[in-house]
Amino acid sequence: MTLRSGEVYFSEQNSSFIIPESISLFGLSISFYGLFLVLAALIGIIFVGEAARRRKQDVEKCLTLITIVIVCALVGARIHYVLFEWQSFVQNPIAFFQFRSGGLAYYGGLFSAWFVMKLFCRKTKTDFLQYADTLCLGAACVAPIIWTGCAFVREPLGRFYDGVFSIRIEEEYLSREIQVHYSDELLNRTWSAEDSMVYIQMHPVAVYGLVLSVLLFVILCILAVKRRFDGEVFTAYLMMNAVMFFVLELFRADSAYVWGTDIPVNCVISAVIIVTIAGGKVRTLLKRRKDRRRVFIHQ
Repeated sequence: MTLRSGEVYFSEQNSSFIIPESISLFGLSISFYGLFLVLAALIGIIFVGEAARRRKQDVEKCLTLITIVIVCALVGARIHYVLFEWQSFVQNPIAFFQFRSGGLAYYGGLFSAWFVMKLFCRKTKTDFLQYADTLCLGAACVAPIIWTGCAFVREPLGRFYDGVFSIRIEEEYLSREIQVHYSDELLNRTWSAEDSMVYIQMHPVAVYGLVLSVLLFVILCILAVKRRFDGEVFTAYLMMNAVMFFVLELFRADSAYVWGTDIPVNCVISAVIIVTIAGGKVRTLLKRRKDRRRVFIHQ
């Protein structure tokens, strides 16, 4: 058994911790990212099954739904990624199916999952919000695992940062688009290590995502215990994830942009979700206040 490493390092002052990209078993190279995706899917299914049992929901129906959602979310996340990075797939369309090397977009997976859940709940005549509360807890549970897998494949790439705990990436592994976009900064921010490795130091965005997703999961678990109505946990999940991805985009160097602009797609989608949910909350509060006033006047 051998570990492929040497491309990614976490640096702390003058020392480095090497992060391997893949593991070789009996001559077969297995990506850690792929392993973490499989692990996340298994844990998600187990977690959702237990959550459905505690909530006295139809466990079999819930497990069927989560299985369908996982498959559709993976495909949707890949399509979203390819849609905004199509130049990288024109010459090699078969690369679309190479999931193990990374290249998944969160919002593509989210919207695909939402669409499939809507269809499933409509067909089976079940309450969408009840199942959404359960499944979003499963999604929040596996998010830290997926972010850990992202760290092994250097995704997403962070902006330049040479402080403590920055991440080192060999220059040759940076995409051509990144090198062109940051050509001047690359020239000014390239160092040679003692072993003659040329590398760039960046923000460890995957680690930021890992920490924030753990915090989000803890908050959702607390909220799930005290929830007052169906859909409360799901709404909080959407809101907090939108805020998290908006913040993470500020540290990314490989963002997908709206065609013809320098506006990150994730920032636009996150902003729309935040404004929509916040606007809905405001309308609900105003309606309740208006209803209470009518009752008061009537009395």
